[in-house]
Amino acid sequence: MIVSVRELSPAVDLSSLEGHGGTPEEEEPDPARLKKAGTNLVHRSFFFPTDPEQPDWKPFSLKSYYIAMLTVVSLVLAGVQEYLYQRSHRLEKEGRGLVNFNDVDEISTLLFFCWKYLPTMVMVAYGVLWQITDFEVKRLEPYYQLSQPTGSTAAQSLNLDYATLWSYTVPIKAFKYKHWAVFVSSVASILATTAAPSLQSPSIDSVENPKCNDDPGTNCPDDFRYFIRIKAVWSRLVTVCLILVALFSIVLLIQLRRKSGLLSDPHGVAGIAAMATKSHILRDFDGMDEALHDDIHEKLRHRRYILYKSTIWQGEYTKNETSIRTDKPLKPPNPNPILLRPPFLMAFMISMAVFLPFIPAIAFTNLNIIARKLPWLPILLATSIKQLWTTLEFDVKLLHPFRTLATGPAPASQTLTLDYRGTPYGLLPAQALLNGHSLVALVGTGSILADILTITLASLALKAGTESPRSFIASSVLSIVIVAVLIAVAFLVFLRHRTPFMPRQPATIASILAFVHHSRMLDDFVGTERYSNARMQELLAAKNKRYALGWFKGRDSRPHCAIDEEPMLSRYVHGVSYLQAQAPWEENVGF
Repeated sequence: MIVSVRELSPAVDLSSLEGHGGTPEEEEPDPARLKKAGTNLVHRSFFFPTDPEQPDWKPFSLKSYYIAMLTVVSLVLAGVQEYLYQRSHRLEKEGRGLVNFNDVDEISTLLFFCWKYLPTMVMVAYGVLWQITDFEVKRLEPYYQLSQPTGSTAAQSLNLDYATLWSYTVPIKAFKYKHWAVFVSSVASILATTAAPSLQSPSIDSVENPKCNDDPGTNCPDDFRYFIRIKAVWSRLVTVCLILVALFSIVLLIQLRRKSGLLSDPHGVAGIAAMATKSHILRDFDGMDEALHDDIHEKLRHRRYILYKSTIWQGEYTKNETSIRTDKPLKPPNPNPILLRPPFLMAFMISMAVFLPFIPAIAFTNLNIIARKLPWLPILLATSIKQLWTTLEFDVKLLHPFRTLATGPAPASQTLTLDYRGTPYGLLPAQALLNGHSLVALVGTGSILADILTITLASLALKAGTESPRSFIASSVLSIVIVAVLIAVAFLVFLRHRTPFMPRQPATIASILAFVHHSRMLDDFVGTERYSNARMQELLAAKNKRYALGWFKGRDSRPHCAIDEEPMLSRYVHGVSYLQAQAPWEENVGF
């Protein structure tokens, strides 16, 4: 059956069910009176007219000027790299280099800094600029999919999660779903954060003047024994890499001409809950209190969903014969993001612990030949640690409000409206400290330290006679300290998150909706779908309620595992169902 949706007065929403009084000015036109279509909506299709005023909120890192800036920076860096190579090549023909010296102490501090540290610092900063954009593209792609004229399937919208994946696996999933904005952004980010720094470091090399003989005490005819040059192969690889990133950024700029359908940042649980109070979408989540991701996908796979006038609606019904249903395991699987699961987090810590003694070994023993022969290796290892740490940081930021809810009750400012995922790079430690969240602050600081590690490890690929002992020792010691700090912080994260505290990851829109579909607190979100985060915070602060994650009596007077306001029936214990233990007579319908 097809139900055509026209612009009429509101028919079925929580305000009408709960007696919320609203003035005509407060009520926006929404889809037609679904009551007339009956209450059995399982096989009905709903179609929506084009929204002439579709909003298009974007964070600053997805604005056209920011993407254009990334394009320009990429091309400028490529041009500078090529210029340095051409100049070095011309000077090398004359028997000289970009910098000529007999001993590194002859080089001024500024020139030494520009040689040893500035190039890597520039590439790391460039990579950070790309990471900021890449994260926002991955975070907001579900809303871009929902805002299409006919919406999108649940698998590519409500159940979509790119942010918790390891960066190197994102392009594969994006290519499979044909999400080209995510694909080009993730590939460009990998090139900018990993490939470019790893290739750029070995492109700058110090060589011995070929006119000098092998006796170090003999004067050279040109009064210098060493000079700095740019290697052709490495330099050209860097240039090609940067040009590719520039091309990808142009494609991304075109892809981001789509409208997001958002009025403001969909901040936290409150932002998603506000989008679901006017439609029938919450009925699709009946019986899914403790459902896993695959179970939710199985339930929602027959339906398209659409973001229309700041509300998520049911769209076209699609008959899908493919089933992913599998037998339920006897023991509930660990719902934490992959990197926060004990085996994987321990493997990450052990890898860093194994890497730690190699830093002084490579710096102060004959193993230094490894870094000399493979000058790209230290940078590659550092950027790999950075990529994994970025994933760890996001996982901790994602779970923190839900950890607070699980140990609650707590106010809305610490739970429903708290969302660190959109916090700009570098500001997370300060913001988390102001909120009293020390572990989040430590993880955010670790992300900054991981970038510094990339810079300091670049000095390990030095040749005898071309290093400043003071700077070399300082870089080596700083690298050791940073890796040790990262291991310590990762261990604290392990202690905090080794035990699951919720039935599934809260990384998708569907996961959040399954937590709130029968929550009594939804009454407070009626008419708030167009609220900004600041206005939402003011509203919930005025209500002065406390919220938690556990077992509550829902709007249907049945117990539900949910995020809701006090009073709470019981805390959530992973693997132990309150419903089966205390109220087995309650039917958990939905599958």
